[in-house]
Amino acid sequence: MKQVKNIFLSGHPIIAQLLSMIPKEIFNQVVEQENSDRYYKKLKSADHFICMFYAVLTRNGSLREVCKNISLIAQKLIPFGFKQLPARSTLSDANRKRDSKVFALLYLRLYTYYRTSLQGNWLDIGGEVDPCMVEVFDSTTITLFKEILKGAGRNPLVGKKKGGAKVFAKMNLAEGVPNFICIRSAATNENIFLKVMELQEYGIAVFDKGFNRYSCFEKWNSSNRYFVTRKKDNARYEIVMDFDCSHSRDIESDQVILLRYRENGVSRTVEARLVCYIDPESGERLEFITNLMGHEALTIAQLYKNRWVIEVLFKQIKQNFELKYFLSDSENGIKIQIWVALILNLLFSVLHKRIKEAEDFSTMVMVAAKNLCSYVSLEKFLVNTEAYCKSIFQKELNNIQ
Repeated sequence: MKQVKNIFLSGHPIIAQLLSMIPKEIFNQVVEQENSDRYYKKLKSADHFICMFYAVLTRNGSLREVCKNISLIAQKLIPFGFKQLPARSTLSDANRKRDSKVFALLYLRLYTYYRTSLQGNWLDIGGEVDPCMVEVFDSTTITLFKEILKGAGRNPLVGKKKGGAKVFAKMNLAEGVPNFICIRSAATNENIFLKVMELQEYGIAVFDKGFNRYSCFEKWNSSNRYFVTRKKDNARYEIVMDFDCSHSRDIESDQVILLRYRENGVSRTVEARLVCYIDPESGERLEFITNLMGHEALTIAQLYKNRWVIEVLFKQIKQNFELKYFLSDSENGIKIQIWVALILNLLFSVLHKRIKEAEDFSTMVMVAAKNLCSYVSLEKFLVNTEAYCKSIFQKELNNIQ
């Protein structure tokens, strides 16, 4: 009987393949820096992380479910630092007490480690702008069932107001994953983000008009930093100069303006460019303000159009990882779950690049989540599923014969 060698087999199950994407030295450095194992005799940081990693990926709805399920695969996780089967109460205490900063720092270190492999110009923004210099940012709200983090909006007439977490994220257009994240309560004003976010010199920030802060625009004007955003409906401004835009049918007007605002009771102005764009498909009239003076007006419109990619990112994270049901009712535990979801999204984004997007992102995550104990190489399987199916079918035929 002729034996067919299965080139798709791996020495580790899929969950171990995913965990191996987190270098041990990075994880150990983060734990040491944050001193996150201090006071924890039973559930170390590695055990805690692996439990949450499994829970968020497989969408477990309770701590009891997590503890029961992970006990069935614990033996396979020992080489990756798993040493303690947690009790439900122990895992609950860890979510409440171990500072979420260790998970936040792990995400940022992994982002730095994989940053080069994530880069790739896959967006059309014209030849005038390098996507590596464009940063888009926005926020998304995650609704909670209890008022743990202050929710947005009015208090309800009946019952208690639900809480919510607002995740502010900044993403480079050439990378596709957040490089800066800030988690606050849902009631947090959006323009607060500009105070904590840093923009590299010669970088271009693209954002919605809810983030507009004229004093920040003034600082960027004097420090070689640029922005593209929508004009607020109630903006007060004075037209300084009109540019000729007869060469483009989609540009209605292109002007230099002085935006007026008050700060600390003092009236101030900031110079900007106002571009009025008519969408050729919908006919919608859109007004953009920017301090990019030397670029084509259509480039300004194209830059803002690509802001949608961060909305796709938020949708991708919410759809593929567990952020609907939280395994903790504490603010710290909620932040831990959000950070673990972001880490998973980062790892799968790296994998998606490695397989050259041979499979849909959501399908890739689903296949991994439903087959965590399979010893098939996930990367090889996703690249050539048809060849895998043929090799398995041929092997079964040979066994029968």
